[in-house]
Amino acid sequence: MIQDIAPHKLDNSYARQQAEKEHMAFTFKDGKILLHKDKEGNLTLPVLGQLPGSFETYEEKALYAFSVDQEPMFLILPHDLEEGQTDLEYHDLRDLYGVSPVWAALAGVTASHLNHWYLEHLFCGCCGSPAKLGKWERAMVCPQCKNIQYPRISPVIMAAVTDGDRLLVTRYAGRPYKGLALIAGFVEIGESLEGALRREVMEEVGLEVENLQYFGSQPWGFSDSVISGFFADLSGSSQVRLDREELSEAVWLHRDEIPKQNNGISITAAMIEAFRTGKF
Repeated sequence: MIQDIAPHKLDNSYARQQAEKEHMAFTFKDGKILLHKDKEGNLTLPVLGQLPGSFETYEEKALYAFSVDQEPMFLILPHDLEEGQTDLEYHDLRDLYGVSPVWAALAGVTASHLNHWYLEHLFCGCCGSPAKLGKWERAMVCPQCKNIQYPRISPVIMAAVTDGDRLLVTRYAGRPYKGLALIAGFVEIGESLEGALRREVMEEVGLEVENLQYFGSQPWGFSDSVISGFFADLSGSSQVRLDREELSEAVWLHRDEIPKQNNGISITAAMIEAFRTGKF
């Protein structure tokens, strides 16, 4: 999955670091990430010295994001990026799947998560005053009313609904991704993970489930969330009642009918592959 970058290690603890030209840089625009493309068409994450304009500007504006293998990496907010000609261009976040090194996808998507949060908290949500960066922790602090905001992480459940040797697989409605998917949704206020899973399964496909078994979790910066995956046994009728606003399709597939999942990024693929190979 996207977080499986061993032997490399992403350290997300907050630190006060001085930006240097050779440090990795993340900047985003309209949901896309700025990347460097070489003459052979290979994509890489840029460093601060490759950004348009003068590096001296970015020394003050660069926000420490995290480190990978003790190498600090920085975020440049869109309004702080200078204009100018470079060999950098914006790409879809999912293009990071093919970027080397192996940790590039996790780093880029996590930086995107931070970018969303910073942009949404430039002003205090209580009194409207301009917020400032926390000095000792990753937080946005209001100097007027002292309101403190920390990065938002939304919990999501994912359900692999099984009926013996059959797995319920779905396809999203109205989304660019057209591959196989599983039922998923955000946890609402006052809900447990288990309660959210049962609700989402009922809402999207009209089925009841039991015997929930935890599979694993995954940070998913695409939606500022962390996903908890469960296998769940069908309880009662297997007749699907599809919510067509959420899904375009939901079908039962036998283990032998499921294609091999080659995506080593998502928990969705990991769960489908685990079922296909008989591990669950």
